[in-house]
Formats: sequence, C-alpha cells, structure tokens
Amino acid sequence: MDSQPSWKIWNRYGWRAFLLILTEFFLTFSFFMFVPFISLYVTGELGYSLAFAGSLLALRLIGQQGFMMFGGYFGDKFGYKQMMFLGFLCRGVGFAGIGFVEAPTLLLLMAIIGGLGGALFSPALKSLLVYNQPKKYHRDLFSLVNITGNAGTILGPLFGLLFSVQQFPFLSLLSGILFAFIGVVLLFLPIKQEATTEQLSFFSGVKRITNNRFLLTMIVLMIPFHFIHQQLFLTYPIIAVELTGRSGWVFTLITLLVVAGQMTVTKHTKHLAPRRALTIGYLLLTITFLPLIFFENSVSFILSLVGMAGAIMLMQPTFHSYIVTQATATTLGIYLGFSNLAMAVGGAFGNIAGGGLYDYFNQHGSSFVYWGILATSSFITYLFGRLSKQNEISY
Repeated sequence: MDSQPSWKIWNRYGWRAFLLILTEFFLTFSFFMFVPFISLYVTGELGYSLAFAGSLLALRLIGQQGFMMFGGYFGDKFGYKQMMFLGFLCRGVGFAGIGFVEAPTLLLLMAIIGGLGGALFSPALKSLLVYNQPKKYHRDLFSLVNITGNAGTILGPLFGLLFSVQQFPFLSLLSGILFAFIGVVLLFLPIKQEATTEQLSFFSGVKRITNNRFLLTMIVLMIPFHFIHQQLFLTYPIIAVELTGRSGWVFTLITLLVVAGQMTVTKHTKHLAPRRALTIGYLLLTITFLPLIFFENSVSFILSLVGMAGAIMLMQPTFHSYIVTQATATTLGIYLGFSNLAMAVGGAFGNIAGGGLYDYFNQHGSSFVYWGILATSSFITYLFGRLSKQNEISY
C-alpha cells in the first residue's frame, strides 16, 4: 500500500510537501488570472499592435524558460527557499508594473523581470518538493503538483473575468501582491536545506548533464510535447469558437480530466520505464489527432482534448521524476532548470509557428494538413523514442 499514490499529503509526504503543492495552486492561479488579459489591455487600452503584445508575452516566456538553468543552479548554491523568495518578488514587481507603465520599453522590461522571477522560483520549488523525499514518492509528488497547477489554470482566468479591461491595472497589482506575499511567507517558514559540500560550478554542472546522453534524449523527446501543448492556448480556443461558439470549456474540460484522472494514471503507469511512458504518450496523441484529419467536428475535437489530457497526466510527472533521479541532492535545481529547455524550445516554436500554420491552412480550406502535421510529428517522435539505442536507467 505504501507505494500507491495518496491524497493524504500531510501524513505521507510531510507539511513541507503539502505547503509546496498548495503553493503551486496559488502561483498558477495568480498567473492565469492576469496573463490571459495582457494582450486585451495592451491592444485595447494602450493602443499597441497585436505583434507588440505577442513580443511582450514572448519576452516573458524567454526570460523564464531560457534562464531557468541559471535559476536552478543558484538554488543549489544559495538555497531553494531564498531563490523562491527572490523569484516571487521579481514576478510580483514585473506583473504589477505591467499595469502601471505605458512606455513600450518599460512594458518590455517589466515582462522580462516577471519572466526572470519564474526562472528563479520554478526549479527551486520543484527541487524543494522532492528534496530528501524517498525516490518512490517522486512521481506521486509531481502528479499532485500537476493537479493543483491545472486547478489554478482554470480558476485563475475565471476570477480574472470579474474585472473589465479598464480595471486591468488593479488586476495586475493584485497579481503582483499575491506573488510577493507568497514569497514572504515561504521565506519565514522553517524550511531547512543542508549546506552543500559539493563545490560544483555552473559549467561543470552543465557538462555533467550534457555527458548523460540518455538524459539529453529524454529532454529532446519532450520538445514536441510542449509544441503541441502550446496549441491549447493558441489554436484550440479559435477552433472551439468555430465549432461551438465558445472557447472557455476547453480549459475546463482539460482541467477536470487531469484533476479527476491524474492519480489513477500515475498508479497504473508507475511501472513503466520513463522512455516507454513518453513514447506511449506520443502514440496516444497520434491516435487522437487522426480523426481530425478526416472529420473536424466537435466529437473529434473533444477526442483530441481527451488525448491531450492523457498525455499531460502521463508525460509531465514521468519526465520531472526521471530528471531528479539523475541529479544528486545538491544538483536538483540545475538539472530541473536545464530540462526546462524542452519547454523553452517547444513552447517558443509552438507560439511562433503553431497559430500561423493553422491560420494558413484554414484560410486555404485545408485545415486537415495542420492536424496531419501534429499527428505526424507525434508519430515521428514516438518512433524516435522507440528506436533510440541509449541504455535506459530505470527508477
């Protein structure tokens, strides 16, 4: 029984894990009650172009995902709790500032500050979550974080809808205050991290990671997933409006599926080796994209969302728990930060190319080509994972 996932978080994993899992909810809630409305405010109230709004969001993404390995290294070196405090404080200043500055350079600067905040606290939070936890609990813990993160993703935008575009500055201030408050609370909690005795430089840590060929293979395997996952925020809402007249239900459905099914999926797939779990996720995506090639209707669209939710539940906890098994107790941050390059590359490419591809093919009456691209990329990645010859280290 002890190896099975449990909802008794406090009793099984301790108060620290309970608090960090709860923190994941509040940070995603604070993030998504604010970020989805940036483009409406920047283009509507400030009068900037949609291209500028896109650049603003892209800079935030690059500032976070591109520098996460540095944030992870600083967490290993100076303490995860300290980096979480600095990260939440930067995120708070950046997000609050977006609502109170109007000059383009200042808006871009605030977006970068907010992104760098995420680069500091995200790997630190995940590292502290599994720090000194038995290896058998890692996938369960990342599964629980996946649940609370998805809950915040859907409840945040619903709260944001209570405010008009004209009230965006107040919303940005509220978001900023919430992030800063979370950071201050965590700083004063009695969370202790042992002083590191391993004097590892940043470049030595990166070299150790890049020498692990199978770990690099796993990171590369996750790039297409993040490209596809990004479509939930780009093309899926557009298609949902075309098919049903509304788009909000897309996030509601995904969230309900993940919250209801995550621990069951974790329980029944825990025996799978990491690479096999990822390849099964891509096979699932391939199968659920195929009907959309022939029939783009509400049924096939919902089927693809179910497949997307299944891939999220299977692949994300598996990937994160595998990464921490490859790190030592004093290099958790840099390993988790480096692994986030998969999201940086896949997410950036998904932002840049995903929506444009669908627009192009849809305007030419051949949206089936777009779904064919997603299905083909999923299947090619499945084959890449299956045919990779590196020796796999199970856990």
